[in-house]
Amino acid sequence: MRAFGLTVTIAAMLMSLGGMARAADVRVLSVGAVQVAIRNLAADFRKETGHQVIFTIASPAVVIQKIKANEVHDAVIVSEPAMDELDRDGIVNPESRVRLANTGIGVALRESAPLPELATPDAFRQALTAAKSLVHGDPTLPNQSGEKARKILANAGILDAVTPKLRIAGLAEGHELIAKGEIELGLFNLSEITEGKGVKSAGAVPAPLQIVTTYEGALMSDGAVPEAARAFIRFLASAHARDRWLAARLEPLPDH
Repeated sequence: MRAFGLTVTIAAMLMSLGGMARAADVRVLSVGAVQVAIRNLAADFRKETGHQVIFTIASPAVVIQKIKANEVHDAVIVSEPAMDELDRDGIVNPESRVRLANTGIGVALRESAPLPELATPDAFRQALTAAKSLVHGDPTLPNQSGEKARKILANAGILDAVTPKLRIAGLAEGHELIAKGEIELGLFNLSEITEGKGVKSAGAVPAPLQIVTTYEGALMSDGAVPEAARAFIRFLASAHARDRWLAARLEPLPDH
């Protein structure tokens, strides 16, 4: 396991933080798929430690752009393949990598629409081929939901059938199109399907077709507050964090 020191209990970690001279500002660069969980956990972390977590949330492509532009952050949260690249380039501390949570692709639809049956691969195929219109993100962008949605459609054997009614749009635009009734169904990260803004989740793509993304946290090699950043990444992987991840429709990893 790459995670460093996860055998240390959260209580012991917080006791050690009590000895720090003053609270720190921890700058965290993160992809948006985990933002609901990590924002709530950052509030918990501040109450426990006094450390303030300052987030920069962006799409996976923009996160990499910010890193290449030499923006300074203390920690980063990205998908496992993206973290592998940062590790190879010496941008993160390899010993600090912690696997946090998984999310899969879900089906979004208009809030007032009846829920389609998605429990089995056959039901999923039928629902998507019967839909009048579909949307997902750009499949050419690596480590994003559109890439996985396109693979799911191909693996389900319905890509050719649905392509004529398929629209490519980013998360915000896709949600807006669904909320307005211009698009019937969307495929996005389950954790990013916003409830209560004209859109709801119909559930996850069924397991035989599902493609899961694992998200990791790690320390940036040039961070200014490594101990506080290390404590925050550990906190995200603690037993305390499980309910926060689950509430945000992410699955915490079984090793923490």
